Amino acid sequence: MEPPDFLNKIVNFNRLMEGENRDNYDASDIAHWRAVYADLVRFKEQLMGQTREHVQKVPDTKKELAGVDIPFLEAEMERLRKGLAFWESARPKAN
Repeated sequence: MEPPDFLNKIVNFNRLMEGENRDNYDASDIAHWRAVYADLVRFKEQLMGQTREHVQKVPDTKKELAGVDIPFLEAEMERLRKGLAFWESARPKAN
C-alpha cells in the first residue's frame, strides 16, 4: 500500500509548489512567487516561535514538539528560504 500523496510531499524538501515553474517564467511570475515564498516564510517563522514558546510554557510537550515538530518546521523553513532566494535572484527570461 502506498502512503497518501500528502505524506510524499511532506518529506520531499526539494519539491516546488504546485504551479511553480523555475525553467520558464516572466516578471509577473517572479513577483508572484517572491510574494508567496515571503508570506510562507513569515508564517512558518511565527509558527516556529509559537511552538518554541509553547514548549517553554508546557514542558511536558517538549519531547513531542522539540523532537518532531520543530525539526520538521526547520527543514520546511530551509526549503522555503531556498525558494525565496531563488525568486529574489531571478531575472525575467527573454522569450
